[in-house]
Amino acid sequence: MTQGRGVVNTLGYIERLKHNDPGSQVWWDSSPAVYLPYKQHLLEKYPAAAAYIDTLVPDDFCAPQGLCSVTTNPRLVTAVILEKREYWSSRFNLASLSPHELRKQLYNEVILEGAAMLKSRWVQSAQVEGWISAQVDPLDVRCTERMTARGLELQRLAPNVMVKVPGSLEGLATVEQLVAQGASVNITFCFTVAQFQAGIQAIERGMAAARSTGIDTHCCKYVITFMIGRFACQPEFALQAAERGLVLSAEELRWAELMIYQQIQELMAASRVPVNILLSSIKVDVDERGNKQCWHLEKTGHTATCYTLTPDVVEFLVERESHGKPVMPALQAQKPPVATFAKLIRIPYFYEAYVADGIEPYDFAHHEAFINACNEANSAHRRLADYCVRLCPVTKPFKRALNALLAAEFGVIA
Repeated sequence: MTQGRGVVNTLGYIERLKHNDPGSQVWWDSSPAVYLPYKQHLLEKYPAAAAYIDTLVPDDFCAPQGLCSVTTNPRLVTAVILEKREYWSSRFNLASLSPHELRKQLYNEVILEGAAMLKSRWVQSAQVEGWISAQVDPLDVRCTERMTARGLELQRLAPNVMVKVPGSLEGLATVEQLVAQGASVNITFCFTVAQFQAGIQAIERGMAAARSTGIDTHCCKYVITFMIGRFACQPEFALQAAERGLVLSAEELRWAELMIYQQIQELMAASRVPVNILLSSIKVDVDERGNKQCWHLEKTGHTATCYTLTPDVVEFLVERESHGKPVMPALQAQKPPVATFAKLIRIPYFYEAYVADGIEPYDFAHHEAFINACNEANSAHRRLADYCVRLCPVTKPFKRALNALLAAEFGVIA
């Protein structure tokens, strides 16, 4: 990367990534509502990198480069609504809605507005880009019927909505049903190779069912999300290592995540199903000297990979580019030290995630990382439900008190 007269070259991570494999993509991991305000923050903080920022974060996602799709989740949607409460709630007649109805309509409105921002990119790219992921209610993670019903509601909001479904046993049954009805899907809360294998099979069965009923899936988009940065940080991993007299370094923890990524990529390469891996929960590490690095970006990307970047990770790319130290994707598969692999393979938490038959589908939702990710989503769901209870008038005092209790404790409405 060269710098001249304080201006940064616009060649960036995405261009380098696509040079490795044109099928790679980089998405925005936040609500579209905060996209342009965050771009303005970057422009003010890194004025010398303005050209690079414009390339990486194009206005309204309409340019044929840069961040090209969006992932949302209950936490992100709730944060957007609660930050601008009047903006969102003023769109509805609160007196005519129950708290449950208001919560759903607020959620839908955020997705609709985001889908509209991405629509031109979706059309221009022939439906390859310009997608927005909208997640089903996390409370329904073990109920196929409710997840499927909510998924179909989300799909109908806009043609570029991709339904985000947790990778539980029940979620995979939902995926099959949604794909069979022509929906695009993003399978989330995935941490093991077994989940990816089961997810690919669910999508394949859904596509076969769609063909049998004459539903065209040619332009549908399918991704399975590896929440890479959430895998190695779980307490169970360190506990199992300690029980075997092992201490895992920060690098060895990252190697564990990268090795699972590589196994997933091999699985994808062997499959004929048109599905991509989507890396989320990407983490930036800081060494003892204060230097920042991101193995999730720098040791991946030699084959087709989709990434979804939080605002903080986007800023990391801009910061590195502005300092003349650009982030480079890997040019080939990375091999861990032999001693690292020998250590990790002794730990069930890693082994069960690394091998294709390491965990049974019934236990996908019992994985510690899955549970913690789901709990975070449920917490956001409860906050939004509680807000709607307080916002909507309820004529019966007992019903109001009961709703407040149920929303606070369980995220549901009576």
